[in-house]
Amino acid sequence: MQKQVIASLIGIGIATSIRSIDPIRVLALSPTANTTDKIVFIKTQSGQGSGVIIKHVGETYTVLTAAHVVNDLKNAPLEIITPDRQEYTANASEVKIAPDALDLATITFQSQQHYLVAELGDSNTIDKGQPIFAAGFQGKSLKFYPGTVVAISHQSQDRGYGLAIGTAEILPGMSGGGLFSQTGTLIGINGKSIGTIDTANQHHRQNRVKPVSGLAIPINTFTQIASQLNVDLGDNLPLPISSAITADDFFITAGNKSQKGDYHGAIADYDRVLVMNPHFGEVYFRRGIAHSLLKNWQGAEADYTRAIEIEPGYAEAYLHRGNMRNILRNWHGAKSDFDAAIALDPNILSAYVGRGISRCESNDCQGGINDFDRVISRDRSAADAYLHRGFAYHRLGAIRATIDNYTTAADLYRQQGKDREYLETVQKIKKLVRG
Repeated sequence: MQKQVIASLIGIGIATSIRSIDPIRVLALSPTANTTDKIVFIKTQSGQGSGVIIKHVGETYTVLTAAHVVNDLKNAPLEIITPDRQEYTANASEVKIAPDALDLATITFQSQQHYLVAELGDSNTIDKGQPIFAAGFQGKSLKFYPGTVVAISHQSQDRGYGLAIGTAEILPGMSGGGLFSQTGTLIGINGKSIGTIDTANQHHRQNRVKPVSGLAIPINTFTQIASQLNVDLGDNLPLPISSAITADDFFITAGNKSQKGDYHGAIADYDRVLVMNPHFGEVYFRRGIAHSLLKNWQGAEADYTRAIEIEPGYAEAYLHRGNMRNILRNWHGAKSDFDAAIALDPNILSAYVGRGISRCESNDCQGGINDFDRVISRDRSAADAYLHRGFAYHRLGAIRATIDNYTTAADLYRQQGKDREYLETVQKIKKLVRG
């Protein structure tokens, strides 16, 4: 099979696990209460984002968000949509941008309605491995994604992003939303996603990147400069912590570099982390992602292997190594990895896609179809699963089923704004129709 076709088969590929997450169910699993009533949707002329209500005095509410959500207003007003679906207009004069290039801003709006205010936590007390929830809007739907704290820096970081989180995705629209502890306290502001290569598109000149985890600004970064944004938080503010440079500092610096596309620089910083702490398993996982974005498939596979050795229950590492092995045409090894990922977490739909690919490449296309069926039954919008199922039917000689699946995939790509994938799938259909 030609390399281009192999690449298109990888599909959901190295992207993070795609889970069907019900925000209400997530909240029910945690002590968090009424957190959804503190998140607002922010709409500007140039885009959208999220924010958190942090203060209420009289009829004035203050929302904390990321500066990049609101720093391109050009004196135009913005809209704030509150949890009760009420819309409020805020003028540019009601937006305050944080000093020192910190990616923070506040917005005030007026309302006679009663809205809950987030309780500010103390990010100095955050522990690595602590469960958290990232909250924000995707479109106009409020989403909560569970995750854990991977690292926290007490040094100055790029635009204030000193808190690294794992698993919890920061997707478009969630910037400016809240990072909450299990008890519902606000411990950070979301703003950056760290991506991984989407191997469905690796044959194009530029890598397409999908989110895998995120970076946030610790809430104490805001509390220390709140007065400069005309926000009075009282006298009981946590004291800043000064400390020597730690492995966490280099880890977060690496994440910031990776987010900017400096993968070589990120790898160099991950190397520094491992000198200080060679058993920091997440570092191997993140370095593996950086290697994959540089198309160093063998280097990425080796890093994922080391991450698994340190943490045998790391489902995401098995998923990512399986994707590398698919690229390297190690179909048996890939299937074993996807089996392990599914055993550890049956909700990782992308593992079924990856296993379906490795099965079909091992002449078990019916087994592959069964895996694609499972994904589609859970997510009818999974365009890649339809695409791969179509290819599997093609391998079995079922042309009508191939065209039907390709057509559905093309329609979904078009609806999702994935123009390149749409056009490529249409070309596949035309080629089949021409015979």
